[in-house]
Amino acid sequence: MTSPTQAPALRRPFNARPIYRGLQLLALPRSLLHGVLSAAKRMTVREQIELRAQLAQALPAPGPNGIELDEERACRRFQPDEVPGAEETARRCLELYDAFRASGEGEALLARNRNKPFLLSLAAGNEFARHPELLRFAVARPLLEAASRYLGTVPVVEGIALWWTPPNESSKSSQTWHIDELAPRQVKVQLNCTEVTAEQGPLHYIAASRSEQARAALGHRGGRLSDADVDGTGAGGEVERVLGPAGSGVILDSSRCLHYGSRGNARDRLVLTFHYLPLDAPTETRYSLQLPVLPPGCEDLDDLQRLALGFG
Repeated sequence: MTSPTQAPALRRPFNARPIYRGLQLLALPRSLLHGVLSAAKRMTVREQIELRAQLAQALPAPGPNGIELDEERACRRFQPDEVPGAEETARRCLELYDAFRASGEGEALLARNRNKPFLLSLAAGNEFARHPELLRFAVARPLLEAASRYLGTVPVVEGIALWWTPPNESSKSSQTWHIDELAPRQVKVQLNCTEVTAEQGPLHYIAASRSEQARAALGHRGGRLSDADVDGTGAGGEVERVLGPAGSGVILDSSRCLHYGSRGNARDRLVLTFHYLPLDAPTETRYSLQLPVLPPGCEDLDDLQRLALGFG
């Protein structure tokens, strides 16, 4: 009998990232790219997609204080006591960070990323096979169920990374307003691994419906927006920030909610971030999680959690 740690991954659709990047050069409408690539993926794993939709529909509604993403806002902050393992996961991430800094690798990593001195990856994608305790948090039931109900399918944890942002004065790339353009909808979770204050460049975001109104007013189809752009729509007064103690965080549809972070840090910031994407999402993250076997330490995950990691 195959042991849990030897269980092979379920069949996934083809990796569309190279195709997606290539087609972007043709300046095709993003809606067209998304539609074509999603349809092609559905053809390869139709039965699994149907199963995931059925399982999502069968999930119970959350309790009165449960974590839920509604259509209007598509965002929800959470506190450490709302997600099992949140504080322990934050503590473990901080231990990894402390070991990294003690090793002297920090200066070398900064030297390699002089043009992007923020969101520096301490671990990403399949490197998390060495950290099953962090993978377990990525499929914590309150978060996974909220994502499944919102997306209408049991998603996969498609990308995961532990990000370090040191003090910086830059304001570019993801430090400016944007949406994540991987799919029409996705769910991103960001966990504060230390207390995050205004001095640590917290994630800033605007709820989905208000973001969509602002984008429509600006004719925004993609790319970055300035503070002046957003302020000019009136949405600048509705910005929310992910402040709070270690173990707090946010779950949001980053394809619909305008957001930015890691800007103006006066102190180091450490966050664990992962993405829930439908199996037929048009493309993949650049720190994709696609494990060949279920890692040791994940043996007792339930069926829904295993499915979210890509295993039956």
